[in-house]
Amino acid sequence: MALKKFRDFGNEIPYVMFVGAPGSGKGTQADDLVEKTGYVHVSTGDILRKSKDEKIKEMMKTGKLLPDNIVSKELDKFIKDNKKAKGFIFDGYPRNIKQKDLLNKITEKNNLSLIKVYYMDVPEDILKERIKERGKTSGRADDKDTKVFNTRMEEFYDQTLPLINLLKQDLGKDKFLTIKGDSGLEKCKEKISKDFLKSVAKI
Repeated sequence: MALKKFRDFGNEIPYVMFVGAPGSGKGTQADDLVEKTGYVHVSTGDILRKSKDEKIKEMMKTGKLLPDNIVSKELDKFIKDNKKAKGFIFDGYPRNIKQKDLLNKITEKNNLSLIKVYYMDVPEDILKERIKERGKTSGRADDKDTKVFNTRMEEFYDQTLPLINLLKQDLGKDKFLTIKGDSGLEKCKEKISKDFLKSVAKI
């Protein structure tokens, strides 16, 4: 069921961010909210995987974060290509504080306004099992290698978690919400949908 009764954002384009570790459910929840809102799904992983640049393809296989300037350039192009969107849902970006600063420049330049950040919080043992299962069907090389998962988790603890803590501190309860991603798929969807609707409802 589509969510309606959105308030008028004027000339600004609203956007939402999903952050969390690999396998935490960011993409699943982002897909669900995209379906309900009609917003454009922004997955830098998907954007980069579709790139025809061979260097980007090779870097993606290692599980390491790509240089921020490359990601930022591809993201800025994607936003401009979708400038008529009624909203955006960012899935797993930014992943570090520097990317957050770059994203701020992109959103300011393209007149985007942050509505909410959802942090998908899931224990590491569950994350590992999810990635293992996903690797059987996703076709993604970075889902099939345990070493790659470990690299991605190291990146998460070293770079993404400090970003999440900063966002929580800066945004407060009005714009930041922690979702227990292991509480069940439908419960997560329901909680996010209700919170999002409250955040964008007509006043």
